Amino acid sequence: MVLKRSIHACLGVCLALVLIVRVAAAPLRDESTGLAIDPPEGYTARTIAPTPTFVVRFEVKKPSDRDTGCQVAFTPLPQNAELKQSEINDVIEGPRWLDLARATLTTLYDISATDRFDVDGIGGVAMVGDFKSRPGLPARSQDVRTLFMLIETPKGRTTMICVGEKQGFAERRAEFEKVARAVSVPR
Repeated sequence: MVLKRSIHACLGVCLALVLIVRVAAAPLRDESTGLAIDPPEGYTARTIAPTPTFVVRFEVKKPSDRDTGCQVAFTPLPQNAELKQSEINDVIEGPRWLDLARATLTTLYDISATDRFDVDGIGGVAMVGDFKSRPGLPARSQDVRTLFMLIETPKGRTTMICVGEKQGFAERRAEFEKVARAVSVPR
């Protein structure tokens, strides 16, 4: 009887420790492109199916995320191959490219902010958007906000799309930016 209680107590303590231990995910790397992520604390990452646009995609989420979290994806851009990173940074940070990126997203989103950001010397653009209301879009879409982060290298474009609740988005954005800084882009 005492042994049985001791075993149950031990199992209970072990279960509690498992639940307390932080979520730590193994890094992911796509060998064909070089896209990689070492998820920040509290996040897990897994490979998801490519699309016609993105040859590699990772889903990066907290265990509590249902329909929120991030996707990190890569698109090869052969036209960038002859450019230096500094030249690409100049293009991406220029008004023409920013206007084009914003115009592309404004078909579906109301863009409320456009900022520059940098990951290891690679210039990037971050845009915050809310879904425009339209027929066929779930009501839930009006409760979330999206952070788009785009960076380009001579190999192509890495896109990070992170979705969080509108309420409390500023705090979640800080986490999403940690996700972006945890990405190793193809160079």
